[in-house]
Amino acid sequence: AGDPVIDKTVDYILDMEQAGASLIEIGIPFSDPIAEGPTIQEANVRALKNKVTTDDVFEMVKKVREKSDIPLCFMTYLNVVFHYGYDEFFKKCQEVGIDGIILPDLPYEESQEVKDVCYNYDVTLISMIAPTSKDRVEMIAKEAKGFIYLVSSMGVTGTRDKVQNKMATLHVADAMTDVFALFKRC
Repeated sequence: AGDPVIDKTVDYILDMEQAGASLIEIGIPFSDPIAEGPTIQEANVRALKNKVTTDDVFEMVKKVREKSDIPLCFMTYLNVVFHYGYDEFFKKCQEVGIDGIILPDLPYEESQEVKDVCYNYDVTLISMIAPTSKDRVEMIAKEAKGFIYLVSSMGVTGTRDKVQNKMATLHVADAMTDVFALFKRC
């Protein structure tokens, strides 16, 4: 959100919906986006240089909601939510119509504190399964709501010429087999 300017983000979201997107992930600018590759890191820097704040992103979502009811999820980092205040952040999410949140730096084992608050405001905490989740896949999948964010490779987001770790790919394939088997049982 906010790259190149906050008002263009509204246009981009509406264009994505028009092009057939069924859900939009909105990144809240953050100074240390550790899970992101160079492209999204640079977008964060540009948005922050434009002085885009979390409140600006909430206001932008209000504008989107005037024209669209497409599901919207925030993607941000725990520090943003913690600094804003859990109750206040998720209350604002509910007020503007955010459906879910992705927090890549929130380990599953430490997520209950956030879940308790966001579910009070009808915001879904999106569960993540990564190549390293092998022994935890069933546990994570059983409690997942909304959808599961499958991390397909090790490292940060972005383009790759090749997958660096064949084992990581195999573990993700095995994890997805486990997830599909679990959903068939449910």
